[in-house]
Amino acid sequence: MHKPARSLGQRIIWACVILALLCASLFSFFNVIFVYTVEDQFFRHQLMDEEKRQLQQSQLVAPLSTGMQIFRGVKDFPADLQQQFEPDTKRTEYSGLEGRHYHIRPFIHPSVKEPVWLVAEVSQQLVVRPIRDEMFLLYGISTLVMLLLAAALGFALARRATRPLTQLAELVQKDQFSPGFSKAFPANEIGVLAEALEQNWLRVQAFIEREQAFSRDASHELRTPLAVIQSSCELLLAQMSTQAWPAEQQQRLEQIQHSSRQMNQLISTLLAMSREQHLGQTETIKLTGLLEQLILNLSPLLDGKNIELELQVAPDLQLQLNPVLLQMVLTNLLQNAFLHSAAGTIYISANSEQLLIRNPLQDDDQPAELTALFAKGRQSSGYGLGLGIVQRLCQQTGLELQLERENAVLQATLSWPEPAQHQL
Repeated sequence: MHKPARSLGQRIIWACVILALLCASLFSFFNVIFVYTVEDQFFRHQLMDEEKRQLQQSQLVAPLSTGMQIFRGVKDFPADLQQQFEPDTKRTEYSGLEGRHYHIRPFIHPSVKEPVWLVAEVSQQLVVRPIRDEMFLLYGISTLVMLLLAAALGFALARRATRPLTQLAELVQKDQFSPGFSKAFPANEIGVLAEALEQNWLRVQAFIEREQAFSRDASHELRTPLAVIQSSCELLLAQMSTQAWPAEQQQRLEQIQHSSRQMNQLISTLLAMSREQHLGQTETIKLTGLLEQLILNLSPLLDGKNIELELQVAPDLQLQLNPVLLQMVLTNLLQNAFLHSAAGTIYISANSEQLLIRNPLQDDDQPAELTALFAKGRQSSGYGLGLGIVQRLCQQTGLELQLERENAVLQATLSWPEPAQHQL
């Protein structure tokens, strides 16, 4: 099962940390704005008080504050202030050289015609700037502490909230269900989910048991008459070898024997499909030995046909697959090739990635139609029995089966998910 990139618990922790970081940053920002605003308002009120005092006098007098001066024009400003002064703006605060800091305020006095300027150099009266580094350090330490507390709170909350969900996810991932497992979960949304999952699992288990029982009973009931048919055909064919029987009757009898074999194979395939839990069990299989055994079992299908076999498989080629599944698939492919091949050579080869079976086509076969039918999961009366079932088995275990036509040759390619292992 695919593991998520970030678990739900981690998302909760990150949400708490990000929220704490946003709150701390917002608080620090507003606090800095507040202290600077209060300080600026203090100097502004000093200038306003001095302006009121000057307006109460008939002539301009010296300001009470030692850091405050009155200038009749901008040309009289200190040099560092005059360089930065912006006459067309309402700016009232300027930073000078060597740490000097200026606040200015223009006003009109009745004793002069032009506006005059109150200029206060307040570098010695600043409160925030001398402690600015310590203030930012305090904000940083407070933010770090808040982040740690938020992470701890998020971890505790995530652990408490997601532990039952994590346990349920592990049960689903490992498929370790047992009756009554939902009782171990709390009576909340997760408990409701676990109870619904248990009910569905019990229904599925009951359905699987009924399906397996039916398949087992049906296969037993079907194999019994098929065994009788096969034994009767073998007995009659043995008598035909010593007695002169009409060729048409012998052909019919061989068709009955062949059909019974196909039915027996189909029953075995269906029974294996009803036991899907066994299809995932793999073993190391020596491919050459398995192919030789299957070819030997199916060799009667080549009697009387002008067909040769060419087998090119490395003797040490081994696969890690389910033996029952591989035998069913190969039996079906070889049987179809033997039954429906025209005169010529059937070529069988395999490497670490795939198996290839190529046989010439008979004149009455329609490979393009067969390929389309196989792609839709349907059966073809012209290319054997059970290809749709074999395709389903391959899909369940990661195998890939393809039919391709090349001129007058039909090629079946069986690919497996992992490369075969060569053991030298």
